[in-house]
Amino acid sequence: MARANESALQQEIMAWIKQNQYAYLATVDKNRPRVRPVVLFVYDDRYFVTTFSGDAKVSQIQNNKNIEVCIPLYEEGQTGYIRLSGTASIVHNATLKAEASERCFFFDDYFSGYDDPDYTLIELDFDYAEYLRPGESYSQGCNLKRY
Repeated sequence: MARANESALQQEIMAWIKQNQYAYLATVDKNRPRVRPVVLFVYDDRYFVTTFSGDAKVSQIQNNKNIEVCIPLYEEGQTGYIRLSGTASIVHNATLKAEASERCFFFDDYFSGYDDPDYTLIELDFDYAEYLRPGESYSQGCNLKRY
């Protein structure tokens, strides 16, 4: 159910995000952007990515929490995108890590359990979206912060 303060544009963006898990995550390495494909998933109205604990994105987020995610969109032969900017944080709460791991479709292929030391859960907190509907020429932006 949509929140009363969510605009129609926000609702449309959120609907795309919930059905499109493949995305590109950009982090900052010193002063350089680093982009890689990830699987973005939603749990409890929050956004997450799983990764290996030794992966570069973990230390990059610890050093600079600013991130951007790009989700390519395809519909009826047309392309578009959603760009989401915000911050990321490493999740240390064992209960949240366990619950979120149940929502990640590939989790069991890579990790032995939520307490696997190689499993890191990253929470993404988006504050702004730029949205280009498939087939359109101009993007629209909106604030995503919930107050």
